[in-house]
Amino acid sequence: MPDNRRIYTVTELNTLCRKTLENIEPGGLWLKAELRNLKIHSSGHFYFALTDGESTIDGVMWRNIAAQLGFKPENGMEVEVFGTPTLYEKNGRFQFSVSRLIPVGEGARAIAFRQLKEKLAAEGLFDPEYKKTLPKYPFRIGVVTSATGAAVRDIVNVLRRRAPYVTIILRPAKVQGEGAAKDIIAGITEFNDFDDVDLLIIGRGGGSEEDLWCFNDEQLARTIFASELPIISAVGHEIDFTISDFVADVRAPTPSAAAEIAVRDNDELLSVILGSYDSIRKNLKQYTGNYLERLNSVLSRPAWLEPLRRIHDSEQRIDELVVFAETAEKLYLERAFSKINTLIGRLSGFGIERTLRRGFAIVRRDGKIITRGNELQTDDLLTIRFIDKERSVTVIE
Repeated sequence: MPDNRRIYTVTELNTLCRKTLENIEPGGLWLKAELRNLKIHSSGHFYFALTDGESTIDGVMWRNIAAQLGFKPENGMEVEVFGTPTLYEKNGRFQFSVSRLIPVGEGARAIAFRQLKEKLAAEGLFDPEYKKTLPKYPFRIGVVTSATGAAVRDIVNVLRRRAPYVTIILRPAKVQGEGAAKDIIAGITEFNDFDDVDLLIIGRGGGSEEDLWCFNDEQLARTIFASELPIISAVGHEIDFTISDFVADVRAPTPSAAAEIAVRDNDELLSVILGSYDSIRKNLKQYTGNYLERLNSVLSRPAWLEPLRRIHDSEQRIDELVVFAETAEKLYLERAFSKINTLIGRLSGFGIERTLRRGFAIVRRDGKIITRGNELQTDDLLTIRFIDKERSVTVIE
C-alpha cells in the first residue's frame, strides 16, 4: 500500500493555523473586553490580556500603532478593540493583534488629558511657587496666535483701548491641527531669545475639543514652564481648560480677558501718574522747606554776619599760639642742655685719666686687668700703665 500521507512540520502547522485564524473575519473584527496585565516593552510594543470575565486572550499592539494612541492604556480599563485573531508561530500562542483601541465610557482624549495633568502636577509644574509675577506696566507685549483668527483681533482691540502706549508684537502660529504645538513652542522660544518684550499672551479663540487639543501637548507645557518671560494662557472660552492654562503663570478665560489682565486701563495709569506727581511735588516742597530753614539758621550765626572780622580774629589767635610755641620750645631746650652739661661734669670725675693723675696705676696680664695680688704668680709678665706711659715688669716673688 502506497504511503500517501501528508506530513507537516510544526512550523507549517502553525502557519496554517495563523492563516486560518486571520481569515475568520476578513479585514478584522471588534471585541469588547477589559485590559489586564498591561506591559509596555522598551521596544514600544504593548502586551496585555483581554478578558470578559470568563475567557481570556493575549493581545498585542505594535509600536507604530501604540505611538498614535495619544494616551496610555491602564489595567482594568473597559475597551473596544479592533483587530485580527492570529497565532504567534514561534510558540503556537493564540493572540489578538489590535489596530484600534477605544475606551468605553471616558473618551481617549479625556484619559490622555487626565494622565498628562496628573503627571505634570506630580512634577510640580502647576505649583504656585513657580508662577512668575506679571509686570505692572508692560510696554511691549508678545502674542503667539493665528494672524487671521478672532483671538488676535480681540487682543489688539482691548490693548488699543486700554493702553494705547503698548507695543504689540505678533508671532503668527498655527493654533490647531498637525504641527500646531511645535509652531507655538517655536514662537515662545523665539520671544525668549528675542528678550525684548515684557510678557507673552498665547492662545486662540473658541473651538471644539479637537481644535484646542494642541494646547494639551506635553512639550508645549514644559516650554511654557521653562519660559523666562511671564505667560498668560488664553485658550477658547471660559469653560475650556487646557494643560497650557494650568502651567502658565496666569490663565485668562478668553483672549479679550488676557488683554484686560495684561495692562492697566489708560485712565487708571494716568491717575497713578498724577498721584505720583502730586506726592513728589509735596515731598519736594517739604524737603526744600526743611533745608531752607536750616540754611537760614546757619546764616544767622555771628560767623556768617561778620565773616572778615572772624577770619582776622582767627589769624591773630594763630600768631599768638605760634609765638607761645616758639617760647616754650626755647625754654624747654635751655633746660635740657643745662641738665646734660651737669651730667657730663659729674661723669668726667670718674674718667681713667683723672684716676691715674691721683697716683693710681692699671695692672694687666695678657690684656686682662688685675685687681688682686693673689691673682699673680712668680714669673708672670705684667703691663703697668702710669699717667705718662706703660712699663713691662716680671713678678719675682
